[in-house]
Amino acid sequence: MNDGELFDFNTEVEPILEVLCGKTLERSRMEVLEEEELRIMREQQREFEQLRNGELVEAQQLEAFETRRQLEIVFLTLLFVGPKKASTTLSKRTDV
Repeated sequence: MNDGELFDFNTEVEPILEVLCGKTLERSRMEVLEEEELRIMREQQREFEQLRNGELVEAQQLEAFETRRQLEIVFLTLLFVGPKKASTTLSKRTDV
């Protein structure tokens, strides 16, 4: 410290700079971690939506298959039994 100076700037500023640098690095690290967490969450959301969409497609295919099966039963019943007997035969069935 020189004569006439109230304090030694280099000595006094060093702890303040250490705190500022430390806080800046800490905040930067937190931002990187938050970005990584958001990336992981987006990836998990994308995977979930793909799985859900696949299950929806499968459910729609099963519903279409069941509808077609029921229509085939009605058609075959009409074809082999005839329209008059078909109505009583089909009304007795619980799976149509």
